[in-house]
Amino acid sequence: MGNSDDQNKPDDGNGWDGFDWETVSDGTTHSGQSEPGDMPDAEADEDEATSVGEWVSHGGVLHWEEPEGTPDDIASDLRREAQSPWASETLSLPLGAPDALRVRGVRAWLARQRMLENEAMGMLLLERRQQSAHEDDETAQRRTQAANETHPLDIVLAEHQAALAEYEALLAALDEVGMHNGPGRVLVEYHFLLGDRIATLATAPEAPDDFAESQLFTTIERAHPLASVTPISRAEWDGLAGAVLQTRRRVERMTAPEEEE
Repeated sequence: MGNSDDQNKPDDGNGWDGFDWETVSDGTTHSGQSEPGDMPDAEADEDEATSVGEWVSHGGVLHWEEPEGTPDDIASDLRREAQSPWASETLSLPLGAPDALRVRGVRAWLARQRMLENEAMGMLLLERRQQSAHEDDETAQRRTQAANETHPLDIVLAEHQAALAEYEALLAALDEVGMHNGPGRVLVEYHFLLGDRIATLATAPEAPDDFAESQLFTTIERAHPLASVTPISRAEWDGLAGAVLQTRRRVERMTAPEEEE
């Protein structure tokens, strides 16, 4: 898949994944605890935005506190969220993390996936232009005459473009669900929505024979004949399905009752 987990390797240099969840702060920093976002003294004042805050417990209720001076609407900045630890593939939340922060972990991840797909498309378009510039006139003419010929890069582009569109739609859908549900229901309703989307994709002729059974544990009749499948349409389906399935895995990770080993 063009948007597989392997290609989305987050930059976890801020130390988030090394955080010791068992020593949650009571509002003060423990001297022996490594703080996410720590930098050498020479760099500490260079960019305060790299600090990621800390978990604190008040009266047995876990809260996330942003660094001092962080805007109240920080989570609405999708560009920043996409580059934050909340978007990390390896993000694990502690037991008792608030539902709103679990939603944030999904939303930031979706923003990062959208960003990565944009970057991938930019690189492919550049490569496509470079290849076209180096084709001689005879090669270009043969390609034009071959009406049914599809350039390999066009197929890859189609997959990334479909994935990008799907991530944008899924991001908008998450925000829509959040407008009509409390934090505790958002990811539950969103998971149902993703199931419906997978069911729709299962009706496409490009879907593998066992797709519905393997993903939804049911069988679904296809709506179109297999003859309509083309390399481009199959690539587009791969992009759509990959985005939805990865999003469902992200939701399941963020709603896991305990931190994964």
